[in-house]
Amino acid sequence: MRGMTSLVESLAPTAATPTTVDIAMALSSARTAEECLLVAAQAEALGAVELQRKCLERAIALHRNCQPALLALAALSMDDGDPAMTFALLEETDRAGLLPESVRSLHEELLPMANADERLEGYLRLIGRVTPERPTQSLSIVLITNLFPPQELGGYGRMMWEFAQGLIARGHSVRVLTSDATQLGKAPTSDEVEMERNVFRTLQLAGTWEAGRAVQLRDRNDLARRLRDNAMRIRTAVTKQKADLVLAGNLDFLTITALRAVFERGVPVLHALANATPGYSVTDQPRDAAYWVAPCSDWNGDVFKQAGFTPARIETLYPGARVDRFFRLFLPDTQRLRICYASLVLPYKGADTLVRALARLHDAGIDFNAEIAGDTPDGAFLTELQALVSARGMEAKVTFTGFLDRRKLSALFARSNVLVFPSRFQEPFGISQVEALAAGLVVVSSGTGGAKEIIRDDIDGLLFAAGDEAGLAHKLTMLAERPDTMSRLQRGGQARARTFSVENAVLNIERLAGEMKASTEALMSEGF
Repeated sequence: MRGMTSLVESLAPTAATPTTVDIAMALSSARTAEECLLVAAQAEALGAVELQRKCLERAIALHRNCQPALLALAALSMDDGDPAMTFALLEETDRAGLLPESVRSLHEELLPMANADERLEGYLRLIGRVTPERPTQSLSIVLITNLFPPQELGGYGRMMWEFAQGLIARGHSVRVLTSDATQLGKAPTSDEVEMERNVFRTLQLAGTWEAGRAVQLRDRNDLARRLRDNAMRIRTAVTKQKADLVLAGNLDFLTITALRAVFERGVPVLHALANATPGYSVTDQPRDAAYWVAPCSDWNGDVFKQAGFTPARIETLYPGARVDRFFRLFLPDTQRLRICYASLVLPYKGADTLVRALARLHDAGIDFNAEIAGDTPDGAFLTELQALVSARGMEAKVTFTGFLDRRKLSALFARSNVLVFPSRFQEPFGISQVEALAAGLVVVSSGTGGAKEIIRDDIDGLLFAAGDEAGLAHKLTMLAERPDTMSRLQRGGQARARTFSVENAVLNIERLAGEMKASTEALMSEGF
């Protein structure tokens, strides 16, 4: 383990050996993890272990995926006789996908000692290192949705993917029926490749998306054929799976016909709703007692009811965020704003509000950098934003990264300390907020629709009015000027994120499935 610190030795400058005062001054002015590593190497050369530790901790705070700093700090922890903290540091390196094979066996050898250390009990449970209790009864589930990652557009499909993986991890059998929208495909992650063994991309959609906008199929004969074929495939899957439950997702371009094939088989349907509209009209809504709707927020449920929909039962089911994947043991540095955006780069998502707020910060001389990540289906809008950045002289501060998969999104959060969620749209939920909270970022949100149920202003994040670039700039300026406020909100946000974990969502699905089964059996015994 002592040898791991040599990973940073090559970064040391060749100038004359500095004093500890010189090193402390250099650390105070370091702006990047790489600069902190250089200073750490100088401290190591002097034998100033505690100063070296501070340098490494600062490097990690600036970039939580900084492999050399994590490994060097693990080496110091091992030297201190603290195997549990050594494990935690190696675990953080591994969760970032960076753990060298040379220390992998040591990492696992230290796990029992970490499990025995009370300091890490909550951490290990949160990141999934503690085996959860299995349910008393395994469910057979057919999941039906229009898009399923790595083919995706927005967060609805991602929500259903996380539900599927979470249910499988709990020991349930899940068969996914979805479309094959290859034009929306992204490079799959290893988890998505593994999931594909449960996915059947045989459903046919009644339309498509062009530049982020829905375009309905016009050929009535083709539409009728597609819906008829879908019903047959769903009917076959429910029968073959011997389904206890159908978990429905986004029905846009599938229509309610997709579920009527299920009602014929007497199988309960739980519709996880993550849009303001359910994919069918009020006149076409199911009247089956075994059809329950689970909106992704209280707000979404209220909108659904106000529109005249009256299913047998409505109960909020918050989307399951991968808190285990996005959580970071170390909180971000607070000395300089490192802002990110992670959503579709479209007008209704408010990316322009963010860019204009950043221009205000730039004009005020506030130091920051910002990364804007997400699919860009509207090329003209993206060009407008890039032109605005250029016109205000912010090219060195603002970058557009395009779509990021889950691992790259986690890496973005690992090098950021603020997420701006500026949507003008009445969001059904807004799961990227939860992921950022778990990573220790301060979320500054417009709090539209159900998104407001995540962030409690000045408790675990900050709220501003949608479209109010001045209000957003004010909140960001406050964070820049009050690092103590940023630290408080970071801690509050991480605690808040646990409320919206995949584990909690799956437990709620299990509970609702049990209640649906009992309700269905009671109705059958009464002759309905």
